[in-house]
Amino acid sequence: MTPLISNADLQAERRRYFVEAGGGISLPVAGAIYWIVLGVLGSRLETREWALAAAAGSGMIFPMGLLLQGPLRARFMKAKSPVGGAAIWSIVAINMLWPLHFVIMNIDPELVSLSLAIAMTLHWPVIGWSYDSKVAIAHAFARIAAASLIYYGLPDERLTLLPFAMAGLYILAAAGMAAEVAWTRRKLGAYAPA
Repeated sequence: MTPLISNADLQAERRRYFVEAGGGISLPVAGAIYWIVLGVLGSRLETREWALAAAAGSGMIFPMGLLLQGPLRARFMKAKSPVGGAAIWSIVAINMLWPLHFVIMNIDPELVSLSLAIAMTLHWPVIGWSYDSKVAIAHAFARIAAASLIYYGLPDERLTLLPFAMAGLYILAAAGMAAEVAWTRRKLGAYAPA
């Protein structure tokens, strides 16, 4: 049976989409801003208040990412591809975890730092696949490891260092993906028809 699309054509489409979307880097930059604010609030708010701020603030990441598309030249909403649907549905899936976060918030609000850090990472491997981005996939593993290590190894830093670490990893992801977009653009240009 002949496949509908070859592996090479699929990979080429994923890379084209990645370049057209500018790596979607405005979203990790927006995520970094969110986590920086949470790191600052971690030393100023009680744990339950912090958890509520974290929950409410997470809804601002996507709109902020939309606003940053132009300045960062990452117009991910204008980029169209059949593989893009996978990333959108993975974002829908992580939002289905909100009932669990609210239960966690009521049982032990300090757990929210770990639950959000992990839950807000679950779509990154799918984004990495959609974009053919090794940086996005590495970011997911680094986030899970850093969040877990800080949460369990440095319990007094759960509301400060953990958010700042997540912000740092988001910034590294945005920078890495920007470099990866530039590399991919050059590589695609080398294969462009004359």
